Parts: sequence; C-alpha cells; structure tokens
Amino acid sequence: MSPHRAVFVDLVKAQGWTIGAELGVDKGVLFNMLLTGCPKLTLIGVDTGLVQKRVANVQSIVEDFPNRASFRQMTTHEAAATVDDGALDFVFIDADHSEASVAQDIADWKPKVRKGGWVGGHDYNTKFPGVITAVNRAFGKRLKTWPGSIWGVWQ
Repeated sequence: MSPHRAVFVDLVKAQGWTIGAELGVDKGVLFNMLLTGCPKLTLIGVDTGLVQKRVANVQSIVEDFPNRASFRQMTTHEAAATVDDGALDFVFIDADHSEASVAQDIADWKPKVRKGGWVGGHDYNTKFPGVITAVNRAFGKRLKTWPGSIWGVWQ
C-alpha cells in the first residue's frame, strides 16, 4: 500500500475537513480510505473511467456511502463545472500527470476550494516532472510537501 494514502487520510482528519474532491480515483483505494476513515467527510470522486472494472469498483464504494460519496465519470475539466466556487475544503489532484493537465486541474479546481482550504495532490517527485513543473509554477515558495510525494498549499 502506498504511504501517501495514509498520510493524506491523516491530514484530512487533522484538519477536520468535511467536503472535498479527489481527481483521479483510479480503482478507488484512497476514495474508500477517506470515506471509511473520515465519517464526516462528503467526497466527490472524478475519473474518466477508461477501465470499466475500476468504474464498477468506485460505483460500489459510492453505494456504500450514498449520502457522502459521488462519482463523476468525466474529465476533471468537465467535472470542475459541476462544483460551485468556494464549495470545497480541499481538492486532491492525482489524475493526468502531464504538466499541461496538472496546470489545468490547478486552474480549474483552485477556485472550488474555500478561503483557508487546501489545494494539493500526489506524485510530486522526479518520476513525474510535469507535476513538479506545474505545481512549482502555480505555487512557488508557498508549496509544502508531505511524505509519500504529497504536495499542497493553503488558500
């Protein structure tokens, strides 16, 4: 199990966040961990869902948490239009890791996070230079990192 998941669940708990979005839910491992470990959290999951078995798994998780979970099977850019500005405590960006896509996710989703909330994500490491470049360009010295290649800033 990748350590970033436990690190992020602990961060959500410590901050007392109650509404957020995970971009790039893949198989739903972190999505499920967040919903299970943070009982006051309402979570939006977004993924294009190109692998149907993964989509079915995420939909099963949503069914387990019908009042707190939703899944948007669409691009992160499309999904941003479904969320009001300032509505979220956090967004966790872990979808397409190209520089252009990460930059677009930051631009699209940063306004969705309330003042005092958190914009961040995963894979801030040399394996994904596009993530590093886009994140550094957007946030510069404000950037903080956590174990497991997590990056983030408070609004």
